Amino acid sequence: MRVLAGSESADSTWAEGHLAFVDNQVDAATGTVLLKGEFGNRDGALWPGAFVRVRLRLRDEAGAIVVPSAAVGNSQRGAYCYVLLADTTVEMRSVQVTRTWGGFAVIASGLKPGERVVTEGQVRLSPGARASLRSAAPATGSASAGPKRAARTP
Repeated sequence: MRVLAGSESADSTWAEGHLAFVDNQVDAATGTVLLKGEFGNRDGALWPGAFVRVRLRLRDEAGAIVVPSAAVGNSQRGAYCYVLLADTTVEMRSVQVTRTWGGFAVIASGLKPGERVVTEGQVRLSPGARASLRSAAPATGSASAGPKRAARTP
C-alpha cells in the first residue's frame, strides 16, 4: 500500500513509500495502531526522529456521491439531506453516509448524482418549503456536482 509522508509545516512536499508493517495490537492508552512505512528518501526530505504527517490511500470509489458534511443532518430516524427540487421547494431525504472526511460526506444511498443539497438553514426548513439558491464558492474535492447553498425564502 502506498504511503505519503510530509513535514508538519508543508502541505505540498510529500515523500512516497510503501507500508511495510502493521502491528496487530491497539495501544490502550492512545487508541492507536503502529504502522511502519519504508521510504527511499533520495532527496533527504525525511530525517530520523522527525515528526511527519502521513497519508494512506485505502481505496478509490469511482462515481461516489460526495456532499459537504454540513448538508447532512441527523434525526431519530437517521441521517438526512434536504434536496432542492426544480420548483425551488425542498424535499427531506433519508441518506446512508458511508464515511466523512475533511468536511465532506460520502453518500451510499438516498441521493442521485447532480442533485443539489441544502448546506445552510436546514433548521428553518420543512418538506415542501420554498428555498432560494445562493451562489457558492467552487467546490474542492471530488463532489458529484458543485454544491450549492439554499436557504429558505421569507
